[in-house]
Amino acid sequence: MTSNVSPGRSWLSRLLRRPPAPAPYRPDPQPLAPFEQALEEGLLIARHGVTLAVRNRLIVRALRENEAFDDTVAARIVDEELRRAAEEQRANAHGAESLKAVAGRSAGIADHAHDYHRVDTGTLERRHLLYAALADSLESSRHDDAFVAAVAEQARTDAWNDIGDNVVSRLRTRMSSVADEPDYELNRPERLRQLLEEDLASLLPGVGRESGDPSGG
Repeated sequence: MTSNVSPGRSWLSRLLRRPPAPAPYRPDPQPLAPFEQALEEGLLIARHGVTLAVRNRLIVRALRENEAFDDTVAARIVDEELRRAAEEQRANAHGAESLKAVAGRSAGIADHAHDYHRVDTGTLERRHLLYAALADSLESSRHDDAFVAAVAEQARTDAWNDIGDNVVSRLRTRMSSVADEPDYELNRPERLRQLLEEDLASLLPGVGRESGDPSGG
């Protein structure tokens, strides 16, 4: 006798069944910080980045180029890094403005975090204005002698601390490697002489050049 009931789906068809489509990307709206607060926080981050860049350049000048710290040169480096940071923020502002123009022609709901639509134009406009304000502030800081001097001094302090930490680490490594030698006490005066006349002296700008070593080492 033939049954009128349709047979169930086979195990193979169930295995190959397509999973349900994921739900559209719909992030929960997040409250935005006041514009002035966002600008202040952005400037703090930008200043930290500029100080870090200046510090790195001062370390290179001191250790690789045997150049002593100079206020005028440090101020010039700060100015260059501020200009570079301002240009980056200008580019970010231009990018946000371009995204807003594209989003304004697109309806619907975002599929992912960087899929902008008409509903996002307000956020993108705020982002554009914030980046532009950051660029203006960084550009203005280039003409603030007190600000430039403060960044240069902070960078110099950070650079010196990093160099000092490196010297201490080297000394600890060297001392731990020779402390157990049988002739430790006998060779101690010679090691102290090397420390004073060679190791520490090599960190002074210009020592390598004065001794005729073109590498400055």
